[in-house]
Formats: sequence, structure tokens, C-alpha cells
Amino acid sequence: MLGLGSLIEWVRAKLSPTKPMTEPKQSALEEIVESERELVLTADQRYGRYYRHARSCSVFLSKCITQVDHDRLMFSRFFTLTKNHHMLALLSVVRLHRVQALMDLRQVLEAGAAAAFALANPQLRHFADIDDRGILEPSQKLAKDRYRWLHKHYPGQSDLIKKKKGLINDQSSHANVANSAANFTINDAGDAIKQTFFDKEDDFRVKNDLLLISGIAIELMELMYGVNIDLKVIEFIPNFSTLIKRVAEENNALLAEMKSHPRFKRAVKKYGIQSRK
Repeated sequence: MLGLGSLIEWVRAKLSPTKPMTEPKQSALEEIVESERELVLTADQRYGRYYRHARSCSVFLSKCITQVDHDRLMFSRFFTLTKNHHMLALLSVVRLHRVQALMDLRQVLEAGAAAAFALANPQLRHFADIDDRGILEPSQKLAKDRYRWLHKHYPGQSDLIKKKKGLINDQSSHANVANSAANFTINDAGDAIKQTFFDKEDDFRVKNDLLLISGIAIELMELMYGVNIDLKVIEFIPNFSTLIKRVAEENNALLAEMKSHPRFKRAVKKYGIQSRK
């Protein structure tokens, strides 16, 4: 039997079904700016619970930590990058710029992993070398050392980060012909092409990306919470463990709903997507 909240949600979904908006205006820069605004403001209507969940996760990520010890400045640097790029990814998805969203998500994963590492290893030497002119030089060697540390101490979360980075790298880290299909079409006669600034709206793909965005936020918050349990160098909002569990359950419920879609089944088979325990 449906509870009141679920009943309201069901009625809303029936009365306001997901509908793609008309093609965004994009013939001038001013039109693009207005279209971007409209795409954000209508995201709730178009994607419903998937958008509201992803937005809640992004806000939760931004506000989950209330205090940071003074000697954990390096954590604060990377946590700022994590929060900013996560919100940018959310905005890019609903504004129909998928490649940009995935590139932002790669920044989120890298910055989130570095932030978690910095909780236990705050010294600058773990993140950059300093040349004889005093210029910081981040190196891949140091990044690999950080990932090795994460894999040693938090192998489950490390594997999730690695898998999702790999997925993004395969799809969108570099220009490829597959991604051009979102912005480039040829008419049936083969004598004209159409190029667009915005991606063609794909309800399934956008909702799937919103789930990816929300899932990454949850996993990074869980990782940072786990690293901090013994260190106690940052403080989370009251009842964080209860709230993150509730959010993760909502994520799994939406993921279970998506599993009935044939395209999702193909994605699971190809990429090995799993629900959260």
C-alpha cells in the first residue's frame, strides 16, 4: 500500500509525464543563454525524481561537512574542486551537454579521491613537487601513489572510482565519432546536415547520467566519512550516517526502476553497473 508521500509522487508523475522540451533556440549567443536557463528551470518537469535526487545529492555533498581542522588545508582545496565540478556536471547534464558533464565528473572523481587521501596525508609533498623557482609541479607519479594508498586502505571504494573513471575515459575524455551523433545529423536524402549546440534530448540517457552523478556523490561522501572515522579531522552534519543511508536507498530504488529498460540491461552487460548495497 502506498504511503501519502509515495501516492503524491505517483499522482504527480501521472499528471505531469516526462516530456522533452521543444528544440532549444541557439541561433545567437543571447538565445543560447536563454535556452540554457530554461533547460535548468524545466529539469524537474522533464526528469522528475531523477533530477530531484541528483540535485539533492549535489547539495548534500556541498553541505555535508561543517568543520575542517586547520592543518587539513589540502583536503579543503580538493573538496572545493569536488563540490564545484559536481554541481557543474549536474547543470551540464540537464542543459544537454553530456560530454562536458562527464569531463566534470572525471574532475569530481579525481578531486574526491585526492580529498579523501588528504584527510590522512595532508602534506604538500604528496600532491606536487616544487621546482627551483618555487613553482608547483603536480605529477602523475604522485597521483599514482595516492591511488595506491586508497586501494590499499579502501579497496572497495577505490575500485568504484577506478571503474567509473574508466567508463568516462572510454566514452568522453577524448573527441570521438560516437559523441558527434548527439550534435550532428544527416537528412534522409543525404544532401544536408544539421549541427546543433545542444545535444539531442535523450530521456533515458539523461536519467542514467543523473543516476551516475548522484551515485558518485554518495560514494565519495561515504569514502570521506570512512577515512575520517578514526582521524576525526573534519566534522559532518548531525545524523550524517542516517541521512546518507536514506539517500543511498533512494538511489538504489531509482536504479532498480531503470533496470527494466532494455537499454539499461545492455549497459549492465557491457559495463557491469551494480546497485549499491
